[in-house]
Amino acid sequence: MPPPVLMDDLVEEVLLRLPPDEPACLVRASAVCKPWRRILAGQRFRRRYREFHRTPPVLGLFERNGRFVPTSDLFPAKHDHSDWFVTDCRHGRALAIIIKSLAVFDPITGQRRRVPWPRPVDQLTHFSAAVLCAAQGCDHRSCQGGHFFVAFVTTRKEVSLGWLYSSETRVWSNLTPVHHPNVKSTSAIAVHSVLLGDAIYFNADSIIECQLGTRCLSMFEKPIDDSGSLMMAEDGRLGFAAVVEKHRVIDLKLLLPEGALSIPTFQDGVSGIAEGTQVIFVSTCVGSYMVDLKSLQVRMVSRPCKRIFPYMSFYIPAMEAACTGQGQ
Repeated sequence: MPPPVLMDDLVEEVLLRLPPDEPACLVRASAVCKPWRRILAGQRFRRRYREFHRTPPVLGLFERNGRFVPTSDLFPAKHDHSDWFVTDCRHGRALAIIIKSLAVFDPITGQRRRVPWPRPVDQLTHFSAAVLCAAQGCDHRSCQGGHFFVAFVTTRKEVSLGWLYSSETRVWSNLTPVHHPNVKSTSAIAVHSVLLGDAIYFNADSIIECQLGTRCLSMFEKPIDDSGSLMMAEDGRLGFAAVVEKHRVIDLKLLLPEGALSIPTFQDGVSGIAEGTQVIFVSTCVGSYMVDLKSLQVRMVSRPCKRIFPYMSFYIPAMEAACTGQGQ
């Protein structure tokens, strides 16, 4: 006697709980039977899947030199751009500095758009740039193909300047500069940034705040004079993660393999964050580790690397295969 057939609603509830950071699970599920594949093919399931998991998972990471390292199965591995200089990754898009221009690209589809410099390159020193979705009210769970902004900041001796590029108008607009006569210098060469609300923050020698609504720049000091990364704190406000004893102490020696922190190198420390989560990346002499500050789970993901830019998205080939029935 054959086993009883599960109702579609029950099957969907089970499939919703498949881990988003392991897209191979969706492909395997689509190969079980036609009813399961039909569920996975529906727009309803895709929408509910994103809503259920809310925060896009980390599917891979970019090193600053353009090397891409997948952290999940079935992710295309042909995304190395050794001649590019990656400076940011957000909302399913990556931003890189290439010859004569910037480039915003989708690591999954390979589609890219060139962005001109805001002014002649020889006039720009100590600069950083960030990419973000430009759609108002977007939940950023599946917006890779829409319009985007590029925020660009550069520093000089006593002033920081900024511009904002819109892919819709293809025009750079000026941001109100910030003068800092009491700060000798504030290097901002391809530093990490974090988006909180309507502002993006650049982790230079001082923290540069770019208000997207008012189009103004401001600057304030870091909580500690140390290398680290900006991130969203547990209370949703701007936080700072560094390998020191401060507000919250997590002993990495208890989490990382024995000897990982025994040989100091210039790459030691927090090398990146997964924005909107409590996940950070820590570089050591033996490799780079992904550390979940909530669960305290640790996983080696790459070689030692001073700066890491995680790629987070629900838009993955595994989901596309399931939706078209190609995952058999």
